[in-house]
Amino acid sequence: MAAHTSSSRARKSAKPQISHLMPEFPPGTPPVPASDKGVDADDLDSVYGQLIKGVGHEFVTDANVEALAKRAEQDGHPVLATELREWKAPC
Repeated sequence: MAAHTSSSRARKSAKPQISHLMPEFPPGTPPVPASDKGVDADDLDSVYGQLIKGVGHEFVTDANVEALAKRAEQDGHPVLATELREWKAPC
């Protein structure tokens, strides 16, 4: 039984291999979208424009999340509005 215990410890302490978790994209695949450079984090239009593109989530704050959610709802983006409302919900 002792040999089994020591091998279990060895497996737990070994660094996990994550290389197999990294996606490999075929040649010619466009890059993963990223936020534009020079986004004004204090400008709702600028932040909203990024969110519509599917990026810019790092610019959402407690101060702007409600206004962004209302705008998304008004502009016909219910999924974005829901995501923003979930963002502000306590976990």
